[in-house]
Amino acid sequence: MRTGIFASAAVAAVLLVRHAVAAGEAGASHSDPFASVLLELAVILGAAMLGRWAAGRLNQPSVLGELLIGVLLGNVGYWLGLPMFTLVMHFGDAGTIYGDVWRTGQSVGEVFQAHFTAEQLAPGGIGHQLQQVLTGPQGPLHVNMGVALWIFSNLGVIMLLFTVGLESSVAEMGAVGKRALLVAILGVVIPFTLGVAVTGWLLPEDPLPSHLFVGATLCATSVGITARVLKDLGKMQTGEARVILGAAVIDDVLGLILLAVIVGIVATGEIQPLEIGRITGLSVLFLGTVLLFGERIVRALAAVFESLDRHNAKLLFPLGLAFILAWVANRIELASIVGAFAAGLILSEEHFGEGTAQAKIEQGIAPIEAIFAPVFFVLMGMQVDLTTFVDPATLGLASAFSVVAIVSKLASGFVAGPGHDAISVGIGMIPRGEVGLIFASIGRGLGVVEDEVFAAIVIMVIVTTMITPLGLRWSLFRDQPGSGTSRATS
Repeated sequence: MRTGIFASAAVAAVLLVRHAVAAGEAGASHSDPFASVLLELAVILGAAMLGRWAAGRLNQPSVLGELLIGVLLGNVGYWLGLPMFTLVMHFGDAGTIYGDVWRTGQSVGEVFQAHFTAEQLAPGGIGHQLQQVLTGPQGPLHVNMGVALWIFSNLGVIMLLFTVGLESSVAEMGAVGKRALLVAILGVVIPFTLGVAVTGWLLPEDPLPSHLFVGATLCATSVGITARVLKDLGKMQTGEARVILGAAVIDDVLGLILLAVIVGIVATGEIQPLEIGRITGLSVLFLGTVLLFGERIVRALAAVFESLDRHNAKLLFPLGLAFILAWVANRIELASIVGAFAAGLILSEEHFGEGTAQAKIEQGIAPIEAIFAPVFFVLMGMQVDLTTFVDPATLGLASAFSVVAIVSKLASGFVAGPGHDAISVGIGMIPRGEVGLIFASIGRGLGVVEDEVFAAIVIMVIVTTMITPLGLRWSLFRDQPGSGTSRATS
């Protein structure tokens, strides 16, 4: 019965989205193009609510409902041929097209010719579908809606990691720092080694850079997925959560360095020590400065903001800090979410005087996060193309990648130390999410990751993303009465 309720909710959301897109296209000639964006946001939020409600009925974390409703919406809309869903399904390619047009000054047609093969530009191909969407009479509307969705999604994951940081502190993260470092190192070495070995065994004819990119992709950890699950389950204050979050941040730095090495090998045929040293140095400088001196700097800045606007200081200053540190992290080629997480770590209620508005920082930020974070997870689900599960060869390769991805991260949890549930830490490190897709997309753009391998990686990302909410719910609550199992710590 509950499955039927979930299906009914999904169908209702699909119908709502279809009518919303049609309404947006019909009103494209009106004077306010932003109206369609507002309708799009309302529909996405409505779908997220349906997904969360259905997941709750099935006793599952709400993020799983948001991901699954996104998968259903994206695929049904894509199969119906709705232009907006075609754009979302191929968001990565569309983003590359946008960037090339703006950077080179070439026409859209010229960029399409350079980006896609003749087969892909033939009727029915990916290139042909996207070209019709972006260059048709409703092209500007679709571009506006696509860019808006991308902005809302990115704002959502920034706010999510910022709120996660607010629920921790530098002292708490420092207490698990050594263990987080061990988990992160093992969580990079094992998946990279196994990934290169398995790819070399299954695809011996592919060049070494292709194997290296698969290994690097398997190293990634999507902290956004795990953070949301831990938050849904009310486990953000546990030692396991702190180890996972700390290890995921370190993973980002190690993964970035590894990616720089591989890109250098592909581009020049040799390792570039200066580039590796530059990225490593900037990363260490940024994180070191934030963790060592961030709280003192924030305390002084908070006093300035209080003098300017005492009533709104607890809202505007935290938001400004999160956005600035996210921008700084991006400038030194770290993920923006690392900067947002760091901002949350160094900010606390103690930085504001007694005369400031009494609401806590989290209470001011929570409504914003509740609006935009679901957009990120629904959008991730909407980019999952279920037809990639049909090809047996791709499915076999994806199965091998998924096994390596799961086993290798589970192994990293066993160095989490006494008092921490090894299995929960390992499961928390499993999801690759958008981070894995970014790594694979870079390899695809360089021409060393073929379509079959990319499709297999996409399936692996889907599997690891979907399995984490279920796995964490089981592992974190398996010691409760009636669960039939008990937790083991390493």
